[in-house]
Amino acid sequence: MTQNPLEVIQIVRNWGPVGGMEAYVWHLSQELSKRNCKVTIVCEKAHQITSNTDIRVIEIGQLKQKPRWLLYLRFAKQVDQVVQSLKSKEHLVVHSHERSISHDITTFHSMPFATIKDKGWWKLISIRAWTYLKLEKQELGGFNHQAVRIIPVSKVIAKAIQTYYPEVAGGIQSPITPGVVSMPTRPDRLTPSDGGTIGFIGKEWRRKGFQLFMKIAEQLKQQRPNLKVVVLGPEKSEVADLCKNFDGDISFKGWQPSDRFYQEFDLLIHPASSEAYGMIIAEAMSCKVPVVVSDACGAAADVSTDHGSVLSLNDSLETWVNESDRWLSHTKAARAYQRTWGQVAEDYLEQYHQINQS
Repeated sequence: MTQNPLEVIQIVRNWGPVGGMEAYVWHLSQELSKRNCKVTIVCEKAHQITSNTDIRVIEIGQLKQKPRWLLYLRFAKQVDQVVQSLKSKEHLVVHSHERSISHDITTFHSMPFATIKDKGWWKLISIRAWTYLKLEKQELGGFNHQAVRIIPVSKVIAKAIQTYYPEVAGGIQSPITPGVVSMPTRPDRLTPSDGGTIGFIGKEWRRKGFQLFMKIAEQLKQQRPNLKVVVLGPEKSEVADLCKNFDGDISFKGWQPSDRFYQEFDLLIHPASSEAYGMIIAEAMSCKVPVVVSDACGAAADVSTDHGSVLSLNDSLETWVNESDRWLSHTKAARAYQRTWGQVAEDYLEQYHQINQS
């Protein structure tokens, strides 16, 4: 381990806990600063100011937001100018979370844009698609065989990167999953045998599996006549047709922070068809809410038999219903899932020190 403070540049467009990826960088940076690290944030805009003197923020200034492909291209070029001016320092690691140019390590928070290749060649005939693919390959070190360490936040992402960019497979490291902040937990209680409350959370409700969720709810209600359903994400008008066969208590909360609702849930059901990670799964488990999720979710790898069940979307509706009913009937309180941001920082420090020693 180096004796001098390790200096780390974090590259992110928006600085502050204003989104999933942004919260990841925010919490990671705070924890790194507690561990003898000097952190420099290079961003387009700071949305929240930190009083931490070990964190310096460099804003390149708000860029024109449209077209998006041009925004990302300009961001990458302007950030690289800043990074090059800072790279003369010793014990410096450049850590990107964006489609940047020069970095030692990059964290992939979402599925690769290259999945567009599966949607037909005509999707690729645009400057937008060409630019995104070029920036993505550049970030992964696919040009000139750059030595970039690639950190996916889930095994699902790792597998996709290896599939679409086999030339960088050697740089893919073990996933570093997000931490979970402390939230009020679900009180230890027995779920009534004739009811219970199941929850769905997802603004992108089609991809998150709302249609299957409602089919499960319909079948569960036949066994549990007083079943309640709480939905965060879609408005009732958007999904009314999918709910017409559910003759029971269903509450639409719109899109709002989910942390205040986990105490109400007896079960979270998340049958997503594609989910790079799925933070709500980790949050629910940390609040002692059992989960039934699809294996298409990155967070499925963190679901132990103490926390819930992982099913395939190819499994029958009966299987989904039976597993959901089994967890609603569980007499033993679910164990709280634990993953602190301090643990995340320690995982990255191991990577940083390996970079400095190479």
